[in-house]
Parts: sequence; C-alpha cells; structure tokens
Amino acid sequence: MAELTRIVALLQEQRRALLDELEAIDTAIAALDSAGATAEPAPGSVLPTQVKSRRTQTDAHKHAIAVGKRRARHARDAAKGLVREAHAEGFVPAIGSRSDREPPRLVRRPKP
Repeated sequence: MAELTRIVALLQEQRRALLDELEAIDTAIAALDSAGATAEPAPGSVLPTQVKSRRTQTDAHKHAIAVGKRRARHARDAAKGLVREAHAEGFVPAIGSRSDREPPRLVRRPKP
C-alpha cells in the first residue's frame, strides 16, 4: 500500500509540473496576442526570407556542360599519357591513296 501511495504522489507532482508549463505557455500566447502584428521586430532578430527557386538549365546549356566536362576529362587523361591528344573539332583525317603495288597495311602476307 505504501508503494501505491508513493506512485500517486509522484503522479500528482508530475501533474502540477505540467500545469505550471501549460500556464507559462498560456501566458506567452496571451502576450503575443496582445502585441499583435503592429509590434516591430527586435533589433538583431533573424527574419525569415523567401528563397528564390532554382533556375533550370536549357538542353543546350546541359549539352555544353557535358562537352566541357568531356574535353576536360580527355585533356587530363592526355596529360597523364593514357590517351592521345584530341584533335580540333573540324579535324578530318587525310585519306591517302595507295599505289596498286602496295597491299593494305592490315592484310596478312602469305608465308613464303
């Protein structure tokens, strides 16, 4: 029975603490209501600002970014010696004509 009395006393103490918190909240709400919207913000207080939405990129801009990244990656790899250096955009390889007496380079020669 002593245990039950102790539990009841503990619960009543918690109830009183919660009532005190509720009273403090009600006082704060009443103070804010009485101040109304005419109150000036305190100096140095942080006011919320509206953030602009992110700008979207056009397809042409996305393509230009991808091309730039590709060129940069290729230049980095070329500097490391992993790939050949890139040709200019307008580069067209020269097509040489072979004389009939020379076989193409990639044809196997018959063994003698």
